[in-house]
Amino acid sequence: MKRKRKRTMPGGAAGRRERWIQRKRVLPGRMEFLMQHDTLTGLYNRGKMFAETRRMIDAHRDTRFVLLRFDIDRFRLYNSVYGEEEGDKLLIFLAEIIRKHAERFEMCTYGRIIADTFCICQPFDPDILDEQIKDLREYLNEYQKDYLLEPTVGAYVVTEPDLSVEEMYVRAFIGSKKCKHLYASCLGFYDEGEKEREAEETAIMNDMRRAMEQEQFIIFFQPKFALSTDKDFGAEALVRWNHPKAGLIPPGKFIPVFEKIGFIVQLDYYVAEHVCRIIGKWRRDGKNLNPVTINLSRATLLDPELVEVLQKLTEKYHVPVSLLNLEITESAYASDPEQIMAAIHALRRAGFVTMMDDFGSGYSSLNMLKDIDVDVLKVDMNFLSGGMEAEKGKIILSSVIQMAGRLGIPVIVEGVETQEQRDFLSTVGCDYVQGYYYAKPMPQEEYERRYIYRTAECW
Repeated sequence: MKRKRKRTMPGGAAGRRERWIQRKRVLPGRMEFLMQHDTLTGLYNRGKMFAETRRMIDAHRDTRFVLLRFDIDRFRLYNSVYGEEEGDKLLIFLAEIIRKHAERFEMCTYGRIIADTFCICQPFDPDILDEQIKDLREYLNEYQKDYLLEPTVGAYVVTEPDLSVEEMYVRAFIGSKKCKHLYASCLGFYDEGEKEREAEETAIMNDMRRAMEQEQFIIFFQPKFALSTDKDFGAEALVRWNHPKAGLIPPGKFIPVFEKIGFIVQLDYYVAEHVCRIIGKWRRDGKNLNPVTINLSRATLLDPELVEVLQKLTEKYHVPVSLLNLEITESAYASDPEQIMAAIHALRRAGFVTMMDDFGSGYSSLNMLKDIDVDVLKVDMNFLSGGMEAEKGKIILSSVIQMAGRLGIPVIVEGVETQEQRDFLSTVGCDYVQGYYYAKPMPQEEYERRYIYRTAECW
């Protein structure tokens, strides 16, 4: 009986040397692959993706490319609900979708950037891109029917091929912000106007702390008027930025930036202190005063130290709380309603008069008015737009004023610009008005000269 010969690798020194050569050939290739690819999906990692995209764009200057950045809304929550293993399976599934889409192009780079964020660079064809987005949503809907998987896709059409790929990616990310968490809208394009806005925002952020230290933010006042007497009744304090180079910057330019980055809280407290300082001066000078209103952002309302800060300011400048009124936009009530309600109750317990600004601008005004105690309503004249809609607006506005009257809540209508508007509001029982028909916002000196010496009333 013949024995089977065992298959063995060559022995001795020669065998060991051959095995060593084979390992030396394999390991560097394996290490290079791991350094350039994502270990979970096998796609290019960020560095390799960006490098290959750079080479592709440089080699095909006559081709218009688009860089796409996409992720999955609420992916962290998906991981929490289904576990990390299922989350990894979803990422692998997404990688297969990307490979499938890439097969449509002769030139295309793609990779996983981090977590659930992927990136694709391909020739720009609007029709094909629309198909891709539609396919992506359908694939995700089929993948997990018990959980809404929605993609967010940001797109930068490469109009400046010499930009770094990193900058192209940032622009795609900016495009994605336009549709984040918006159902039925998952594709957002970066537009060239964003570049100018980015530059403006960057300049604002670079200058804002110095501006506060140097007190470049100044207070303007817009008077309010009692319709029954046509006499002024206090004012709203509005902030302007008196920039040493750019001049007077309107709030619409810098307030949204401050809200985005959280600096709005510091600005709100800055305004509160300056208004208290001004009121304190008027009182020391023996002026007869009506209340001044300041605006509080949503972020400030969520600050647990808000009441304490305002109380310390009124004590520091010897200002009765009745002279410092607080305006809160309706949109602030719509988000974090329980915390906002708690803040409003705390402010009112401390004696501050609170106003709901922009009442009627949102869909939940009546419900919020039922749940939250406010002292005053502010309504905008936008209800009275032109054409046939103006008649409907009059009916709605008069109904709001009458409803507030039955609740014992005074109403201020802002944006009054004509005698006709003023007369209409008088006939439907409006209490107070504010707008260009009576007075525009003005610097402190002008407001003092024109209005501060009048007889005071109270809410």
